[in-house]
Amino acid sequence: MDNKFVFFIDIDNTLLNDGVVCEKNTEAIVYARKNGHKIFINTARSMAIIPPEIKSLEVDGYVASLGCNILIDNRSIYNVTIPVNEVADLVDYFTKTERKLNLEGDSLFITNYDCKYFSAINIKSGEELKKQYPTFKVGKVFIPCHLSDEEDTLFTEKYSYYRHPTYTEFGVKGNNKATGIKRVMNYLNIPEKNSVAIGDSVNDLEMLKAAGISVAMGDGAEKIKEMCDIVTCSAAEGGVAEGILRIING
Repeated sequence: MDNKFVFFIDIDNTLLNDGVVCEKNTEAIVYARKNGHKIFINTARSMAIIPPEIKSLEVDGYVASLGCNILIDNRSIYNVTIPVNEVADLVDYFTKTERKLNLEGDSLFITNYDCKYFSAINIKSGEELKKQYPTFKVGKVFIPCHLSDEEDTLFTEKYSYYRHPTYTEFGVKGNNKATGIKRVMNYLNIPEKNSVAIGDSVNDLEMLKAAGISVAMGDGAEKIKEMCDIVTCSAAEGGVAEGILRIING
């Protein structure tokens, strides 16, 4: 496998742009796999909210929920979640402070507000969550706003925490997109130098640093582009395809 690569590709504003996977990206993924390379989706999204446009692609596996859930050939090799009692406390905390909360699970998507996104289930309290969904597995929490500085500090201590320009997300402490890459490469028994990370934003930073080769979208965050080995065209123009083909074809 010395001349074969394992590609780890972010979804939003990388592989998927405005709800569309451009044809160039699809063709490059097919080409890579036909030539013996492997393709993994590496995303902050949980499996419950991965769009059909992505699930329709033939890939070798997923690193989901900020590295908390890993599937290879449709088989789970790693899955850690936030305990349901802790999740219930989060529901009560954000509901009482009148803020929206999204709980992303392996198969369910639960919110504390009326939401139609991915057939979300609405609950109003932690007690309701524990009673109706006692085995609900949450890998990642998504808050569609910023938290206070005090909350930033609190949640950073407890979780793998990311503050974005318009939202906040966090998952199980000690897990991220980079640990997901390491677990996959170890499982496949392929040297980490053969890993390629492709992304655009702050929550991709760790995986881009961890990979043997890092690729940034041309319209990605400046901080990301500055530290990557390769900067491509924009996501909409097929930046993923450009990155894949430049690496495979030398």
